[in-house]
Amino acid sequence: MKEKAKTEEEMRITKAPWPKNHRQLSEYIKSLTERDHDYGTCVYAMSLAATATFNYVAHRLGCTGFQASCADMDILRRTRHLESGFRIIDYNKLLYPQYINSEHFPSVTDLLAEHKDRLAEQATENLKEADEFTSEVVVAHWKKLAGCEA
Repeated sequence: MKEKAKTEEEMRITKAPWPKNHRQLSEYIKSLTERDHDYGTCVYAMSLAATATFNYVAHRLGCTGFQASCADMDILRRTRHLESGFRIIDYNKLLYPQYINSEHFPSVTDLLAEHKDRLAEQATENLKEADEFTSEVVVAHWKKLAGCEA
Protein backbone atom coordinates (compact mmCIF):
# COMPACT_ATOMS: atom_id res chain seq x y z
CA MET A 1 0.00 0.00 0.00
CA LYS A 2 1.85 3.08 -1.28
CA GLU A 3 0.81 6.63 -1.99
CA LYS A 4 1.22 7.35 -5.70
CA ALA A 5 0.21 11.03 -5.76
CA LYS A 6 3.27 13.21 -6.26
CA THR A 7 2.18 16.84 -6.58
CA GLU A 8 0.46 19.02 -4.01
CA GLU A 9 -2.71 19.11 -6.14
CA GLU A 10 -2.74 15.33 -6.59
CA MET A 11 -2.24 14.79 -2.87
CA ARG A 12 -4.98 17.31 -1.99
CA ILE A 13 -7.63 15.33 -3.90
CA THR A 14 -6.35 11.88 -2.91
CA LYS A 15 -8.56 9.79 -0.63
CA ALA A 16 -6.76 8.28 2.35
CA PRO A 17 -6.74 4.48 2.37
CA TRP A 18 -8.29 2.11 4.91
CA PRO A 19 -5.36 -0.16 5.88
CA LYS A 20 -6.55 -3.52 7.20
CA ASN A 21 -3.35 -4.47 9.03
CA HIS A 22 -0.30 -2.92 10.62
CA ARG A 23 1.92 -3.86 7.68
CA GLN A 24 -0.28 -1.97 5.20
CA LEU A 25 -0.40 1.07 7.48
CA SER A 26 3.37 1.06 8.00
CA GLU A 27 3.98 0.67 4.26
CA TYR A 28 1.66 3.57 3.50
CA ILE A 29 3.21 5.88 6.10
CA LYS A 30 6.68 4.94 4.89
CA SER A 31 5.68 5.79 1.30
CA LEU A 32 4.69 9.26 2.53
CA THR A 33 7.58 9.98 4.88
CA GLU A 34 10.53 8.53 2.98
CA ARG A 35 10.32 10.72 -0.09
CA ASP A 36 11.11 14.31 -0.95
CA HIS A 37 8.52 16.94 -0.12
CA ASP A 38 8.06 20.63 -0.70
CA TYR A 39 6.24 23.12 1.52
CA GLY A 40 2.82 22.05 0.25
CA THR A 41 3.19 18.29 -0.15
CA CYS A 42 4.39 17.82 3.43
CA VAL A 43 1.01 19.15 4.62
CA TYR A 44 -0.85 16.45 2.73
CA ALA A 45 1.66 13.76 3.70
CA MET A 46 0.86 14.49 7.36
CA SER A 47 -2.90 14.59 6.87
CA LEU A 48 -2.99 11.47 4.68
CA ALA A 49 -0.83 9.52 7.16
CA ALA A 50 -2.99 10.68 10.08
CA THR A 51 -6.23 9.84 8.27
CA ALA A 52 -4.95 6.40 7.22
CA THR A 53 -4.00 5.75 10.85
CA PHE A 54 -7.41 6.97 12.01
CA ASN A 55 -9.07 4.64 9.47
CA TYR A 56 -6.90 1.71 10.54
CA VAL A 57 -7.69 2.15 14.25
CA ALA A 58 -11.41 2.64 13.52
CA HIS A 59 -11.37 -0.60 11.50
CA ARG A 60 -9.45 -2.53 14.18
CA LEU A 61 -11.75 -1.35 16.97
CA GLY A 62 -14.95 -1.73 14.95
CA CYS A 63 -16.00 1.85 15.66
CA THR A 64 -19.37 3.22 14.65
CA GLY A 65 -19.71 6.38 12.58
CA PHE A 66 -20.76 8.28 15.70
CA GLN A 67 -17.65 7.13 17.58
CA ALA A 68 -15.48 8.13 14.61
CA SER A 69 -17.06 11.59 14.45
CA CYS A 70 -16.45 12.09 18.20
CA ALA A 71 -12.84 10.99 17.73
CA ASP A 72 -12.15 13.33 14.83
CA MET A 73 -13.64 16.24 16.77
CA ASP A 74 -11.36 15.29 19.67
CA ILE A 75 -8.37 15.33 17.31
CA LEU A 76 -9.24 18.91 16.32
CA ARG A 77 -9.69 19.87 19.98
CA ARG A 78 -6.28 18.47 20.86
CA THR A 79 -4.27 19.64 17.85
CA ARG A 80 -5.77 23.14 17.76
CA HIS A 81 -5.94 23.58 21.59
CA LEU A 82 -9.67 24.35 21.44
CA GLU A 83 -10.29 24.00 25.16
CA SER A 84 -13.34 26.28 25.36
CA GLY A 85 -15.33 24.50 22.66
CA PHE A 86 -15.70 25.03 18.94
CA ARG A 87 -18.09 24.55 16.06
CA ILE A 88 -17.64 23.45 12.47
CA ILE A 89 -19.81 25.29 9.97
CA ASP A 90 -20.57 23.72 6.60
CA TYR A 91 -20.87 26.63 4.16
CA ASN A 92 -22.46 24.33 1.56
CA LYS A 93 -25.60 24.57 3.69
CA LEU A 94 -25.87 28.21 2.59
CA LEU A 95 -27.07 26.79 -0.72
CA TYR A 96 -30.29 25.58 0.94
CA PRO A 97 -32.74 28.05 2.52
CA GLN A 98 -33.86 25.70 5.29
CA TYR A 99 -30.39 25.99 6.86
CA ILE A 100 -30.19 29.77 6.84
CA ASN A 101 -31.05 30.28 10.49
CA SER A 102 -29.30 30.86 13.81
CA GLU A 103 -29.12 27.13 14.56
CA HIS A 104 -26.78 26.54 11.63
CA PHE A 105 -25.23 30.03 11.31
CA PRO A 106 -25.30 31.69 14.74
CA SER A 107 -24.47 35.35 15.28
CA VAL A 108 -21.81 36.44 17.75
CA THR A 109 -24.62 37.43 20.11
CA ASP A 110 -26.08 33.92 19.84
CA LEU A 111 -22.68 32.36 20.54
CA LEU A 112 -22.00 34.59 23.54
CA ALA A 113 -25.39 33.69 25.01
CA GLU A 114 -25.00 29.97 24.27
CA HIS A 115 -21.57 29.81 25.94
CA LYS A 116 -22.19 32.41 28.66
CA ASP A 117 -21.37 30.18 31.64
CA ARG A 118 -18.20 28.67 30.18
CA LEU A 119 -16.95 32.07 29.01
CA ALA A 120 -17.66 33.61 32.42
CA GLU A 121 -15.67 30.85 34.10
CA GLN A 122 -12.72 31.24 31.71
CA ALA A 123 -12.84 35.06 31.90
CA THR A 124 -12.72 34.86 35.72
CA GLU A 125 -9.62 32.64 35.49
CA ASN A 126 -8.04 34.96 32.92
CA LEU A 127 -8.62 37.97 35.21
CA LYS A 128 -6.72 36.20 38.01
CA GLU A 129 -3.75 35.77 35.67
CA ALA A 130 -3.88 39.23 34.06
CA ASP A 131 -0.86 41.45 34.56
CA GLU A 132 0.27 44.96 33.58
CA PHE A 133 0.85 43.78 30.00
CA THR A 134 -2.74 42.63 29.50
CA SER A 135 -4.66 45.07 27.32
CA GLU A 136 -7.15 47.23 29.20
CA VAL A 137 -9.69 46.55 26.46
CA VAL A 138 -9.27 42.80 26.96
CA VAL A 139 -9.54 43.12 30.75
CA ALA A 140 -12.75 45.14 30.36
CA HIS A 141 -14.17 42.45 28.07
CA TRP A 142 -13.22 39.69 30.52
CA LYS A 143 -14.91 41.63 33.33
CA LYS A 144 -18.06 41.97 31.26
CA LEU A 145 -18.07 38.23 30.49
CA ALA A 146 -17.39 37.38 34.13
CA GLY A 147 -20.26 39.59 35.28
CA CYS A 148 -17.99 42.13 36.98
CA GLU A 149 -18.13 45.89 36.50
CA ALA A 150 -16.03 46.93 33.52
